Amino acid sequence: MEPEDSMEAIVPQEIKPVVSDDQVDRLLSQAVNLSDGMILHEPTCVICSSPSREETEQKYLESKNYNETVKLFKEKSGLDINKSVVENHMRFHYDRAIRELQKIEYIDRIKRYTGQSLTTLDRISICFSIISERLMGINSVIPAEDESVAQIEKLKSTETSRLMGQLKDLLKLQASILGEMKNSGELITIPANDFINIINEALSTAKTDGERELVKNILGKLDAISRRAQ
Repeated sequence: MEPEDSMEAIVPQEIKPVVSDDQVDRLLSQAVNLSDGMILHEPTCVICSSPSREETEQKYLESKNYNETVKLFKEKSGLDINKSVVENHMRFHYDRAIRELQKIEYIDRIKRYTGQSLTTLDRISICFSIISERLMGINSVIPAEDESVAQIEKLKSTETSRLMGQLKDLLKLQASILGEMKNSGELITIPANDFINIINEALSTAKTDGERELVKNILGKLDAISRRAQ
């Protein structure tokens, strides 16, 4: 049996997503309470769910009287409600669609982020960049007319300390993940000098152009993987 016949291919362990894209969409969409007509609709509110909602709202806007609004709602829907129900609806549900539209915009951004095939280390790297940008931004602030130098310096010191604490936590998380990846065999690390010596030895012992080309090809692929991981 030839030596190469006894070698088995190394197969990396498959990593499956815990939550699918459809599940993420359904979860996020539950946070929005807008009807098809872009009107805020709270499912637990009897006025929102009533066919006489528009008439009830109009009655209150015209009269500013809770008792008259309650009376009209009972006449139209046959349901008994009290002043608190009307007050809650007019305060938090009537004409608050802008807030829900902002939710949609925010959720759309979240969905775009979750649609990216990023590793945990990729996301940590993005967080590093965000915090670094904030550090530069906060430390470039200068006093305005209504702010003293002492106030600005206090702000810089407080925010810098807070952001550095977040960076420290990210570094710990990164180190922990890298350690787990090494232990599981998902990440392989080799001292640079030892790696160079191995490659040089392989090149020097290669007897044919084909063998030397094979070593160079492997080296090139390893270099490409290394660049993608940076």
